[in-house]
Amino acid sequence: MGMSAGTTGGKKRAVAEINVTPMVDVMLVLLVIFMITAPSIKQIEGMEVNLPELKTNSAAETILTEDAWTVAVNADGQVAKRGSKKSEDFYGSLTELVDDLRKYKDESDKAQKKAAVVIAGDKDAKYQVVMQVWNAVKVAGIRNVSFQVDAGNAGSDAAPKKTN
Repeated sequence: MGMSAGTTGGKKRAVAEINVTPMVDVMLVLLVIFMITAPSIKQIEGMEVNLPELKTNSAAETILTEDAWTVAVNADGQVAKRGSKKSEDFYGSLTELVDDLRKYKDESDKAQKKAAVVIAGDKDAKYQVVMQVWNAVKVAGIRNVSFQVDAGNAGSDAAPKKTN
């Protein structure tokens, strides 16, 4: 543990040991959290989004999203309104999205909960649009932001899954 001095042939020599047990414990906890939350994360209200997939050697961090607001961006760059059941129900501008996100943040603050947003951007959506949505979330004052990806078939040649 740490560094200790040992004697070998009359000379003092430093021996370094690294304790990896805490890192393994953290990784196992993250794995369990990911396994529990992954099946429920794929449900996106309002529209069909073809999520980007992770590569086999990529690591993803999972956050609990039970109270998070999911913002879905389709391949055409349209942002679905929260709770919409129609595929035509989109925000006309990002200003409307910011206003709704501020209301959500205020409600979360009143309920003493942390406001969190998950951005589910279609893999064919323009990067610019997804970053504009991310910026809108930041402008609304929400600091907990995550991007949703599909880790189900990582590294396989199968067609990507579409979520509703």
